[in-house]
Amino acid sequence: MYKWMLSGFSLLLIQTIAAQTKTLPEEARSFLLPGYEMLDYIAGDLNNDKKADAILVLKQTGEDTIDTDVNRPFVILIRQTNGKLQQVVRNDSAILCYRCGGVFGDPYQGIEINESGFDIDFYGGSSWRWSRHYFFKYNAAKKNWYLHRDFSSSYHVTDEDLDKSATETTIDATELGSISIAEFNSFPNYTEAKWRVMAAKTFFYNNPKIGSKPRKGYLLKGDVVSSYLQTKNFVEVYFENKKAQSSSGFVLKKDLIKIE
Repeated sequence: MYKWMLSGFSLLLIQTIAAQTKTLPEEARSFLLPGYEMLDYIAGDLNNDKKADAILVLKQTGEDTIDTDVNRPFVILIRQTNGKLQQVVRNDSAILCYRCGGVFGDPYQGIEINESGFDIDFYGGSSWRWSRHYFFKYNAAKKNWYLHRDFSSSYHVTDEDLDKSATETTIDATELGSISIAEFNSFPNYTEAKWRVMAAKTFFYNNPKIGSKPRKGYLLKGDVVSSYLQTKNFVEVYFENKKAQSSSGFVLKKDLIKIE
């Protein structure tokens, strides 16, 4: 994990240097929006047809001087049989804003096109650093790209031993459901909710995956927890006992009942 975290700094440097040298090909200039300029341009085969497609990420001109969060349009361009690029997806919520990285700065780390689809990387924070890595996989039958895995990690920069504060979470497609790139939101609006434990005992999991090994920690019937995130079979919860000791993690949704 820590090699991955440290690589975030290296990746940021590489991305910054690359961004300074990248130019938008002439054939893609028609996809620029008024008042916007290129943030990133990545070429590659996105739909396994052996043709050079592309992903274009836009930013509002002068976004670093604007106090409010402004959208960064994400555009997928597919090479047609006539050899020209055609826009097939535009999503204004896929890329985190310039100020969404907190003290660290711009969280956008880049996009990589691979054999099965593409990845989007973000990194940010202040004393608490976080990273987010989204994997999208191409579905040939549906001719679309779907979120295949959501990987996140965080750690506190003051910890000499990162094991004390570092966490990693992987959510696979079975728990994410069917989320196309057009529907994807990199900054979802989590809703806080209260739940009561109905099972005699329910264990914490580090990752929401049926069949995975739970942690030793558990909750008892009647315990009330707070949550912000739900997957298909799990709820990510926060619990504080009478001694003000806190625990957090994923628990099985079937063991809980939502308090309305």
